Amino acid sequence: MEWSKIKNIIILILVGLNVFLLALVAVRESKSARYQEEARAGVLSALERSGIQFLPEKVPTDMELTPLTVTRSREREQSMAQALLGPVEREDTGGSVRVVYTGTGGSASFSSDGRFSFELNDQALAPEGDTPARAGAACLEQMGLQAVLVETRSEGEDTLLIYRQNWEEVPLFSCQVILTYRDGTLRRIEGEYLEGAAVPAQGKSLDTLTVLVRFLAGMNESGYVCSRIDAMTAGYLSSVSAARPVVQLTPVWYITTDTGSYYLDALTGALTQAG
Repeated sequence: MEWSKIKNIIILILVGLNVFLLALVAVRESKSARYQEEARAGVLSALERSGIQFLPEKVPTDMELTPLTVTRSREREQSMAQALLGPVEREDTGGSVRVVYTGTGGSASFSSDGRFSFELNDQALAPEGDTPARAGAACLEQMGLQAVLVETRSEGEDTLLIYRQNWEEVPLFSCQVILTYRDGTLRRIEGEYLEGAAVPAQGKSLDTLTVLVRFLAGMNESGYVCSRIDAMTAGYLSSVSAARPVVQLTPVWYITTDTGSYYLDALTGALTQAG
């Protein structure tokens, strides 16, 4: 047999083998998608039997976040203080555990665990005609903080704007910043922020269907009650080491319901009520 014919036969065999393998992969993917859809329907049905509604289109895809270990950096504290207070003088208390800056605009203190507060004088008036929300966003941007407004509330004569910091566009649920306005004047800024270098840590997030099963189990075990899940948001909770400048970021689901909000640890499935 001529070599050209042998070569054509080999090519046909290889093409046929590739077609067979592609068909096999397509069949497996189709079965996997069908099993996944059946599992999804089963979980939603289990929720419904427990009196909890969750619309299928609101079920999120599996979380892609991984645990992180962040080595906290304090290098930006002075620049944050100067952004609002002007030129500042620094005072260390407790061997740099707490640092205080004072300037013409007021004072600021920073602790080694990431907590900070600003006390501002009358020079911190919001721009005329601007709203506290817009002025607050501009203030945080001036400080170099990436944050989003999550709540506005009144306490007596004060208007409180509560922001949540993001970490590379991902919510940091435990890092909130509160801006306090009185008579149109920004009087106080307080909260917690995170800045530093992150490296991946060990751990893998549970798939969304397993998360929903753990949520239902956690609700039953803890005696919590709800009739509807409104949303699930992926983000991080931070845990700070008192002895070292290290922060652990744990991926969690922030689950909002008609009766309250909950955190579900995406690694362990543990459910806790959000404060």
